[in-house]
Amino acid sequence: MEEEVIEIIILELDYYLIERVRELRIRHTPYLSQLKLAQELEFPESYVSKVENMKIRYKYNVRALNKIANFFNLKSYAELFPRRIVPNDLVKMKLKKLPIKNGKLKVNDDGTIDKAYAILSLVPLTEKELSLWYADQLPYLTIIE
Repeated sequence: MEEEVIEIIILELDYYLIERVRELRIRHTPYLSQLKLAQELEFPESYVSKVENMKIRYKYNVRALNKIANFFNLKSYAELFPRRIVPNDLVKMKLKKLPIKNGKLKVNDDGTIDKAYAILSLVPLTEKELSLWYADQLPYLTIIE
């Protein structure tokens, strides 16, 4: 299997939220597939899959985050968000797709969660890039390898 490397433009906070929901989904007992979580949230079956696929420009919105917080019985929205304010707004992230063992991500013996992607680089957009982005002249996705 060849390694896949992509570069995306994303809000740093969006990336954090996607990874946080993925973590909640994987830690849930019993394990929740993307499909099962989408069904539990009463969203289209492909919704969570599209959000977690960094090649697709789907993100969680406020309604989805509210339904997620309720489904996982969170006490506060703070349990979804980072403890500190993320330093960047729009960023270019270079990501490497990691292999998934046995068809699903899991909790490891040391308590860590398998990652779907490794962050190779994270760089805030320059002023010029921001202008191009807002003018719809900068692509969301670039396939590197």
